[in-house]
Amino acid sequence: MSKPAATLVRIEGHESLWTIQRGNLRCNVVGLEGGGTCLYSPVEKTSGVAAEAAPIRFLLAPNHYHNKAVPEHIEAYPHAKPVCSENARPRLEKITGTPFGSLSALAEALPDHITLLEPDGLKTGEVWLRVKGDGGVAWVVTDAFCGVSDKNTPEPALGFLKTFPKYGLADKEMFSAWVQECLEHETPNMIIPCHGGIVRGTDLKADFLGLLETL
Repeated sequence: MSKPAATLVRIEGHESLWTIQRGNLRCNVVGLEGGGTCLYSPVEKTSGVAAEAAPIRFLLAPNHYHNKAVPEHIEAYPHAKPVCSENARPRLEKITGTPFGSLSALAEALPDHITLLEPDGLKTGEVWLRVKGDGGVAWVVTDAFCGVSDKNTPEPALGFLKTFPKYGLADKEMFSAWVQECLEHETPNMIIPCHGGIVRGTDLKADFLGLLETL
C-alpha cells in the first residue's frame, strides 16, 4: 500500500508552526523572524511540499541520524543553510559530504516564542524546539520521544523510539535529570515528534516521569 500524499498542515494553536508528515516520519516547519522558514528534520520525497513554506532559510538536522533527506533538500533549496549541533556535525558532514553551520545563526533568526533546547546525556547531538503559542507550550523532539498509536488508543501516547535507549542515550541519569528539571519549570501540553503522531495532554508530566523510570 502506498503512503498517503504528504501535505503541509498548520499545528493548531501555533501560528508559526507547520508539519509535513510522510508515513510515520515528520518534518516540522518553523516560521522565522523577518520571514522565511526553517525545516526541522527534512523528510525524503517532501521537498516539493516544503516549497509551500518558502523561502526556506535553514535546514536543521536535529541529530546525526536524521541525514537521509539532506541532499535532496540542499538540491531543492541551495540558498538554505544546513545547521546542526556541535555533537552531530562530524557524522553528518562525513555521511552527507555537506558542511553544516552552527545553531547560533538559527537561534538569532527564531522569534521570541521559539527557543532551541539541547538535552543532556545524549550521544546523537539531538536538538529540540520549545514553542509557546496560544495553545500552550509544545516540544518538537527528534528520537528521544515518539507518538505511539494502536487500535486500543484513540490518540497517540508518549513513548520512546525503540532504538533510542541503545543508540541515543549516553548517560541515562543525566538525560533523566535534565528532562525532570525542565518539567519542574514547565510541562508542555503537546509533543510533536519526528516519529509517530502528535501527543496532546493537559498533564503529560506523569507520562514523562513514567517513561524515564523505565530507563
